[in-house]
Amino acid sequence: RDAGGRTGPAMAVLEVNRFLTELAGLYEKCKEGTAGKAVTLTMKRSDLKPRTRRAKAKAKVEDRDKENSDDEYSCLVRAKHGKRKISTVVSAKDHLYFLNACNTICKAHMDALKRRDKKKKKKKAKK
Repeated sequence: RDAGGRTGPAMAVLEVNRFLTELAGLYEKCKEGTAGKAVTLTMKRSDLKPRTRRAKAKAKVEDRDKENSDDEYSCLVRAKHGKRKISTVVSAKDHLYFLNACNTICKAHMDALKRRDKKKKKKKAKK
């Protein structure tokens, strides 16, 4: 069990460049057919707030002081293939670089997709 009370493999938090190389590796394993057929990639906004009670209380006091300041949010990115999980935190200033690199990796590994058969849809529409 980990600190959160969950069981199973812990998610590795990596640097951005290391995450991108690991993501490419996950796609390669997916092509081989080992440990699953899909790579799941999720992104969500993160403000990286502290989780301990003391830190939460301290953060509330600081939030009252900084009510008018602009907070920079970061993006939490997770990838999963089978039981292997990786994640990274992308800052606001690095998000364009990350998205371009991630887009390139995803496009490079989409060659296993099959084309949709359009004839079937046209026949169904005529009926």
